Amino acid sequence: MDELEFRRLVKYVAEKSGLSEEEVLERVNKYIQEMSGLIKLDGALYLVASDLNVELPMPGSPVHETIQIGKLVPGMRRAVVEGRIVKMYGVIKYVNKSGEPSERLEFRIEDETGEAVVVIWSKSMVDSLRDKLKEGDVIRIINARVSHSYGELSLHVDSSGEVELIRSSQGYPLVNERVYTVSNIPMKHGEEVDVKGRVVRMFEPSTFERQDGSLGRRSSFLLGDDESSIRVVLWGSQADNVTKLKVGSQVLIRNARVVIRDFGIELHSSPRTKIEVLGETEDLYHEFKVLYRFEPEVLSVKKLVYMDLLVQSDSKRSILRVWGEDMVSKLSSALLPAIIRVKGTYSRDGILHLGKSGSLELVEEGVGELPEGIARLARQVKYKRSWIGESSDGYREFRGTITWVSERARISWYCPNCGSRVEYEYDRFFCPNCGEIEDAEPLLGFSFMIDDGTGVARVQVYGRRAELLLGAKTLEVIEKANEYGEEDFSIPLDFLSQELVGKEVVVRGKAAYLETGMVRVILDEMEDADLREEAEKLADEIERIWLNVER
Repeated sequence: MDELEFRRLVKYVAEKSGLSEEEVLERVNKYIQEMSGLIKLDGALYLVASDLNVELPMPGSPVHETIQIGKLVPGMRRAVVEGRIVKMYGVIKYVNKSGEPSERLEFRIEDETGEAVVVIWSKSMVDSLRDKLKEGDVIRIINARVSHSYGELSLHVDSSGEVELIRSSQGYPLVNERVYTVSNIPMKHGEEVDVKGRVVRMFEPSTFERQDGSLGRRSSFLLGDDESSIRVVLWGSQADNVTKLKVGSQVLIRNARVVIRDFGIELHSSPRTKIEVLGETEDLYHEFKVLYRFEPEVLSVKKLVYMDLLVQSDSKRSILRVWGEDMVSKLSSALLPAIIRVKGTYSRDGILHLGKSGSLELVEEGVGELPEGIARLARQVKYKRSWIGESSDGYREFRGTITWVSERARISWYCPNCGSRVEYEYDRFFCPNCGEIEDAEPLLGFSFMIDDGTGVARVQVYGRRAELLLGAKTLEVIEKANEYGEEDFSIPLDFLSQELVGKEVVVRGKAAYLETGMVRVILDEMEDADLREEAEKLADEIERIWLNVER
């Protein structure tokens, strides 16, 4: 036996027994000393293996050469890989190519070089391993096929493969379970996460027709914490899980996929997703004093009406957004200041929301006097003034110089049923969720950039606000694009670029920090910068930071 094969066998015995390689070698040397050199290294190693109940390969049999996960290449076959199970997805039901129900076992492994998803397809192996493997186990996979899908490596094991438990776990990362709250979910499209939160609003399951004519199902709900909330979308057989939930349920969602939309982040289910109900919390009534109301708004795609209010509770001022025509109508005619009692609020993007499933009672109107400059105060509460280079996500106000305007304004099309962006081809609309649809909602948009010396923000302008800046309605833009023969429904913006570039402006809207280092703003309001007012704000900031003076 040469030295290389001996070392491989020592490693094999160590892994199978749970001892270190040094401890195995000590036992080998002890046998050699006890037998006064009458036995060789390989013979002593076989005795040690026998003592440890480890069955060694027959002399001359090959010892599998393992490959680190970081060195795996899609297309490899008969790969041998070792790693620690860091996420157990369990047995997943599916329909095989023959149209029959079947099961597969999925889990994720890691070593010091990377991670990969393992899929066991062999029915006999699934049955033997379903209750045997657990998170934290270190395993060896033999004869795996390597592929790359959904942005990650995967190892596929059929009846020709093997999965072995390794007792020794030296050199493998420990399982570090990470459960996110809603407000700290990573902004990484496709990332699979575990999230804990509270159900704050629910939507009924619905059926839709896919592009191939087949029927699909989906449902959704809003999941929140003390700071924010996001939409969770359940697909296929997962859609009925929403019936097990109710507003106030504390849940843990495992293995949900992060989806980045134009207007924020969502969680989408996959076959691996599981939802655990941890308990229930009771909604309480809260009283607020309404000091100011912004103009009602309509969410462009789904025509949802909402209104933002400046409210006060225990001397703390915040923004409350109420949804639905009934609530908006009730508050539009109320004499301010007014006292309201609400139930079912949740936080999202730094402001409170009251959805249609909540309740609102107008308790009293005309209570006292409104503070001076209430409109300006309301905007200061809703939009936190910030330097672009120091901004965080949320509703923000920036002052800067417009340095660029997009070359064209474009029409995007959205599904009126689910709100997803749709494709327009051959005079037909195709939704990725609902398939072919008769009509779609047009949304006019363009963008420009502002620079304040600390960073650059890309300001995106949509709908009514885009119409105001362009001086044209959406239908007029579509007609003009048709006149120009523009198949992508766009028009040039040379005139607007000449008007805006070089202007000093104040923009307000919903900001998000992108991985590229740029800040994106969905525009709510824009006005020319008042140099006197900006100079006063700068003086206030200098006094606050350097002189510790608060005005």
